[in-house]
Amino acid sequence: MRVVLVIVAVLVLGGCTQSEPPKESPAVPVFSTAPANAGVERTVPQNCDAVASLDDLSRILDTFVTGPVQPVVGVPQDNIGRTARLDCYYGVPAGQPNSAAPIWIGLTSYVNDESARKRLTATVADERAASGTVNVSDVAVGADRGVLIRNANWMLVVGRGKTTVVVQVAPALVREDHAGALLGQVADFALTSR
Repeated sequence: MRVVLVIVAVLVLGGCTQSEPPKESPAVPVFSTAPANAGVERTVPQNCDAVASLDDLSRILDTFVTGPVQPVVGVPQDNIGRTARLDCYYGVPAGQPNSAAPIWIGLTSYVNDESARKRLTATVADERAASGTVNVSDVAVGADRGVLIRNANWMLVVGRGKTTVVVQVAPALVREDHAGALLGQVADFALTSR
């Protein structure tokens, strides 16, 4: 009798461990890390840690990001209304240029909202012209909307008032079906003063 009970228990437990694979990919987790002033226009900070740290990016993208962070400070440019710019290159491989970084975040401020919108439109147009065929879609970035561009990398461009952000991530770091949501979270984080 004991042998029969053991066999029945093994069969029942064995049946419990089998499951069908999910029919849809799991939802992208949304991290609520934005402070109370989220959505408020921010100024361009002095350093990349104030934009996003490696730990922030690792948490949001759910992948370990390592390597040096290389800042490039831009100068005001009157002809486009730019007042400040900070480009942050995360995880730059040793001995390679900043452009080899798997993550790039560029935060820029302009004299007014109109100048910022014009630069966003020009950035999207430049990306389309550079690669010929580009997949473009509209994605949520906090309370705002941004443009997700897919060419050699994932790129998201969005503005909040007089400030714009461009987030570029190597395709190996994010799944295609999660790219919009994850880059949207990174952009919202970068656009939020802390």
